[in-house]
Amino acid sequence: MPLVTVKPKFQVTIPAKLREQITLHEGDVLDAVLVQEGILLRPRAVTDKHVAAEQLKAIFAHAPTDARDESLVMQDVISDIAAYRAEKRR
Repeated sequence: MPLVTVKPKFQVTIPAKLREQITLHEGDVLDAVLVQEGILLRPRAVTDKHVAAEQLKAIFAHAPTDARDESLVMQDVISDIAAYRAEKRR
């Protein structure tokens, strides 16, 4: 089991073998969760909301529309996503 040392600013270095096993790269985001055994670090996918909005616009631009779809606007979709993410954090 690899050991890590807590540095002066409470930083730790994840051993190279572990980083390679989960393909962790500099700048990646991790969840830190307190579990019974200690602290669990899990890779977390993060999407820029502006990039996601542009991707959704591109998808909707090619999607067929009908009368039922007229009330669905981009802001509604973004609000729904934000509410879903907030619920997942609880």
